[in-house]
Amino acid sequence: MPDTSHILVVDDEESIRFAFTRYFQSRGHRVSSAATAGQALAAYQHDRPDVVFLDVRLPDASGLDVLEKLRADDPNATVIVMTAYGTLETVTRAIRGKAFDYLVKPYDALDKVLSTVARAVARRRERQREAGLLPTRTKSIVSTGNSEIDMKMGGGIPVGSLTLIDGHSHSGKSVLAQQWVWGSVREGCRVSYFSTENTVKSLVRQMQSLNIDILDYLLLRWLRVYPMEVANTQGDALKALAMALRAEQIRGADIVLIDALTPFILSSPDEDVIGFFEGCKRLCSEGVTIVNVVHSHAIASDLLVRLTSLCDAHLTLRTEQVGPKLVKVMEVAKVRGASRNTGNIVSFEVEPGLGMRMIPLSKAQG
Repeated sequence: MPDTSHILVVDDEESIRFAFTRYFQSRGHRVSSAATAGQALAAYQHDRPDVVFLDVRLPDASGLDVLEKLRADDPNATVIVMTAYGTLETVTRAIRGKAFDYLVKPYDALDKVLSTVARAVARRRERQREAGLLPTRTKSIVSTGNSEIDMKMGGGIPVGSLTLIDGHSHSGKSVLAQQWVWGSVREGCRVSYFSTENTVKSLVRQMQSLNIDILDYLLLRWLRVYPMEVANTQGDALKALAMALRAEQIRGADIVLIDALTPFILSSPDEDVIGFFEGCKRLCSEGVTIVNVVHSHAIASDLLVRLTSLCDAHLTLRTEQVGPKLVKVMEVAKVRGASRNTGNIVSFEVEPGLGMRMIPLSKAQG
């Protein structure tokens, strides 16, 4: 889940309260419960939970009446109505009472219930920020979600940086990009991910194999994934991509990753490639962070020098035979504006089910 939260479950059936409590607690949420309308109103007054699951039929009052009282007391109250009777009248009253959503018993798969909570929490937090009740996020770095990797990159890539990741095939470029996606959305950033190598489905599966589950963030639209086929692009492919990046900036994206830019470079003159990077630089000056991933074989050495001079950060990856092991090595060539000195050489392994694991070179040699 993107955010842990406090959930209040209101239902006169003990089995429902127990099941919801166990389920949400197992996912890190704080849960309280109430069996009556009176208990529900008192619990809300005392704790102001993030989300309320509210049954329509309670022993001392209608749940829909409780909904109206909660909304009158707190316009930001986020209530999901539960009913075994999904009649038009019930649904209409729930909507008029400004319920966030409604669930009909027996419930759909619990993962759908969980995604409903995620959406509800996200909307409530956004409204609280708009009302000045929560601080606006102000981040100075883009984190991978792995503090050890961030430290090696000088504390993390500064927000608004144009970053280039290059390396040969199977050197870990996509894994690093996906780790960045994970770290960014977990910290509340809106990420747009353009991929020439994955569909949405294959990306989700690939990241899940690295113990990174992005499904909730896709449902929340904090993460947008755009599979690309350069061969099907009409006209100037790089120009079309530049327009798509601008559209994402207008849409509110904080970070844009392109994995990989290689097909665009291979089908474009050098000057067009440089022009694209210059356009990226202009977007970065407006606060967007852009990460371009390329295969080393796609860039001539003189062009690479010109591109890296435009970038604020440059990470190059390769594989090396170290003792009995073939390890992935990341060289932090440049991080402009880093909060501390960069750790020049980083070695890591990619383990199924675990993801990136940093390893000292001395250990690999042994």
